[in-house]
Amino acid sequence: MATPTNNSIVKAFAILDLFDDQRDELTTADVAELVGLNTITAHRFLKTLVSVGALHSPRKGIYRPGGKLIEYGERARSARQLAMQLQPFLNALAAESGEGAMATTFDGTMITCIAAAHSNNAYVYSARVGARIEAYATANGKLWLAYSGKEAVESYLEANKLVPLSRATLINRDSVLRETEEIRRKGYAVNRGEREAGLSAVAMPIFAPNGAMIAGISIFAPIPALDQQTETSFTSLLKVAVAAAQDTLFPPSQP
Repeated sequence: MATPTNNSIVKAFAILDLFDDQRDELTTADVAELVGLNTITAHRFLKTLVSVGALHSPRKGIYRPGGKLIEYGERARSARQLAMQLQPFLNALAAESGEGAMATTFDGTMITCIAAAHSNNAYVYSARVGARIEAYATANGKLWLAYSGKEAVESYLEANKLVPLSRATLINRDSVLRETEEIRRKGYAVNRGEREAGLSAVAMPIFAPNGAMIAGISIFAPIPALDQQTETSFTSLLKVAVAAAQDTLFPPSQP
């Protein structure tokens, strides 16, 4: 069964989509006519968008894009730049491992695939750039949770219901906490069919000089391929890629 859409969110984005090179401000009448709302509803949507910073009203009855949209644009641009810088390392990982590779960011709830590379392996998993994926059931996601710190993990577990996505999904709070502690000890995370039956992955963090995790990268493969020898091989490839990526992103200072 398809997940039902939230019509209020759809309408809100329809309003934001009205802004373009020819239209830099809107009125309630504009929104009512162009989006197909009555005047009262259009006004309520506009006031709500102002309250969250997506719009601002420089004078009564006039609405323009707000600072929050600019902030989101800067975040998207930053993610694109990071993706472009990491892409060569993902390509190398895919070529060297014969499997797929991906890079992710995290918004506190879901991970987002920002870049991916694929091999000619017969097992095909489409790591779609832009896809948002559950954190608790993926190698990248568990990695992000682990390096967010224990308090952040506990907050995440309180705010999110852990639904079984496969027979292997960890949905016990204590089990997840223990695994995140183990990930911090080992320095990498593993997923064995926890989100998608048949798919495994090994993920490793990329850190900024201040110690903050800025991306996760992983190699993913069919589960039968991930024996202990292959897991060791993948972690070795990832260590090399992480070191090279960090040197590219944060070049060592010259003496």
